[in-house]
Amino acid sequence: MDLTREDAKLVLVNHGRVPFEPRPDGLLDVRWLEHLDSGDVVTYSQWSGPANVDGAVAYRRYRSGGLAEPERPVGCVVLVTAEFDRPDVAEEWIDLVFAALAADEVPHPGGISATFHVSEDGMRMLNYAEWTSAQAHKDALARGNGSVGLAPEWQRVQSFPALKKAGVKRYRVVGE
Repeated sequence: MDLTREDAKLVLVNHGRVPFEPRPDGLLDVRWLEHLDSGDVVTYSQWSGPANVDGAVAYRRYRSGGLAEPERPVGCVVLVTAEFDRPDVAEEWIDLVFAALAADEVPHPGGISATFHVSEDGMRMLNYAEWTSAQAHKDALARGNGSVGLAPEWQRVQSFPALKKAGVKRYRVVGE
């Protein structure tokens, strides 16, 4: 799946497996993710335009980044979520994350890519992050005291005034 494809105007995220049979018009790609601890499944789908799927949260891709070796195999997908107390601040928070990543002199070697999305209502953020393994992600968080990096800029990310709550869950890809 190309997470940065230009024709994907919308991303839908469902908790549970959505089969998409028959394949609806506008569906570009779909990936099913299984939570490493609970076994719960999330459906991540890309669409060429507006789509309506029961129970889905709609996002638009805002910004992506990755390391210089994108061909490394993905061993774990980490979905990072954040909720804000008002709309129109998610992009500012994402930009702070990128500034913190850029400030890290030696990024953790287990990170592969990060694709940040903002919900249509502007109140939520979703980061679809690819890692070499779940352990690499755990090690990065332990090394950074809850952040994946060591730079002081991570404190600004964690203490962002409009941030209400954030979460991190690890998955494995179980179907495309």
